[in-house]
Amino acid sequence: MNNVPHTTFLLAHACFILYHIASNMTLRRLRHAIAGLPKSIQFVTEAAWILAFSYFIAFLETLAISNFPYYDFVDRDNMYKVGSLFYAIYFIVSFPMFSRVDEKDSSAWSLGRVVIDALGAAMLVTIILDLWRIFLGPIIPISESSGCNQPGLTWFGRHGSS
Repeated sequence: MNNVPHTTFLLAHACFILYHIASNMTLRRLRHAIAGLPKSIQFVTEAAWILAFSYFIAFLETLAISNFPYYDFVDRDNMYKVGSLFYAIYFIVSFPMFSRVDEKDSSAWSLGRVVIDALGAAMLVTIILDLWRIFLGPIIPISESSGCNQPGLTWFGRHGSS
């Protein structure tokens, strides 16, 4: 577990709930404030807010963990700016998805529906992250010499054999 204190894993849940509750509260206020505008303006405004709030939360968390002894940044400024945007992708997907669960709907949300939506959100995040990797590449350029010393999954031993 990389010498990370066990309580940190428990605190992560509380932090993410706090982020998503704050997102729901601000989205509700925003939706109420722009209710009289055309639907297209409402959509663009809400999307812009989700992007901005996602980046803000990701940046704050990156800044908060920057002095944690187990983190080391090759390029701290780039990690704050671009790395926070990469991390914000998780929130860009999860904030609206979480909001859907909490809002009034004609049909109640069953546990199965929540699980399916959560898995769908996780898959969407994975796809977006992979598209970033394919089209934009790494946040910090890495040379061939500083690449991975051991290809493949480390827990399978060298080249898949133990």
